[in-house]
Amino acid sequence: MSARTRILICGPTPPPYGGVVSVIQTILDSDLRDTYEFIIFSNNERRFRRRNLLTRILDALAFRLSGLDGLLSFETHAKLAAFRRALECEPDLIHSHVAHGYDFLLCTVFAVVARRRGIPTLLHTHGIYDKVVPTWSRTRQRIFRKSLHVFARIVVLSEGWREWFSEFVGTERLVVIRNAVDTTRFEPRYERPPGRTVNLLFAGVRDPERKGAYDVLAVAGEVFEQVPAVRFLCVGEDRELLEESHVRGTPLADCVHFVGPKGVHEMARYFEEADILLLPSYGEGLPIVLLEAMAAGLPVIATPVNGIPEAMSAPEGGTFIQPGDREALRDAIIAFARSPERREKAGRANRKRVCEEFDRTVYAARLRSLFERMLEAGQA
Repeated sequence: MSARTRILICGPTPPPYGGVVSVIQTILDSDLRDTYEFIIFSNNERRFRRRNLLTRILDALAFRLSGLDGLLSFETHAKLAAFRRALECEPDLIHSHVAHGYDFLLCTVFAVVARRRGIPTLLHTHGIYDKVVPTWSRTRQRIFRKSLHVFARIVVLSEGWREWFSEFVGTERLVVIRNAVDTTRFEPRYERPPGRTVNLLFAGVRDPERKGAYDVLAVAGEVFEQVPAVRFLCVGEDRELLEESHVRGTPLADCVHFVGPKGVHEMARYFEEADILLLPSYGEGLPIVLLEAMAAGLPVIATPVNGIPEAMSAPEGGTFIQPGDREALRDAIIAFARSPERREKAGRANRKRVCEEFDRTVYAARLRSLFERMLEAGQA
């Protein structure tokens, strides 16, 4: 293996922002770049979008006929052509970061093209496969199963995901590498002035149903009545116009504030201002926002879905509630909002755990080991 092995990273780049973008940025900012030459192939650039009336009609028709999330489209054709050009850099390995649906199908096509050239592809899974795949037809599930065998190795974010994916592909292809953060970006602020407003951070406006945004808004009024010194900070794209439809012109406007989408580095300021992270999700992988909150020394109120319990323990680091249990969410928020001592204790426990198990240096070492094993095998 040469001193500067080339790795082509396929995945989204900002905007928009999100967990996958954060994971890619974590890799680029780590000491892995001292060993590997990373080349980025962004699969969400505007240059791929063809939006005139004719192409939209043809794309919609292809989607209906195939049921493959728009894989048969002019946009996909443009991305595939661009990917072939990207391979001219002669990478030694391809590292694809994908969620479920269209992204997965697209990267499967990329992996087939790469394998024909003898280049192995590492699939790095994100998204909520366990929620989505069971809803697919048997035919599409068979396609999913066969697609997984195109990849030389598959990174999953938790032991729970390894068990789930093992129903579709052999465990020898599966590698657990949990997400990580650069803990040095965060400076916990455990000592807060008495009587200050308690800031509740929620980062899930872009996907409100899955992230539990409606549950947060449903309990915000009751929380505000019992603990007036609270403020809900909602981060993300207001895609569903949540502010206009649920908050603006109502009493919630006094305690719920939407701050829009924020980049990886911008979020650090909001973690400094926050006192509690709210993560009442219905489906997750291993959310970056959870690890960032833990690094910032925040207690967390979350649902124990997928990889979340493997990162945070309760009651040491916060409270677990079941998805959709609004009464439990309300009670947990009020309990933490009223107890600065409890917030500090949980925040310190979270900071300690994330530094020991989820720091970027630990993550980079695990990923480096996987890269080396794949490159030494030299098989696509």
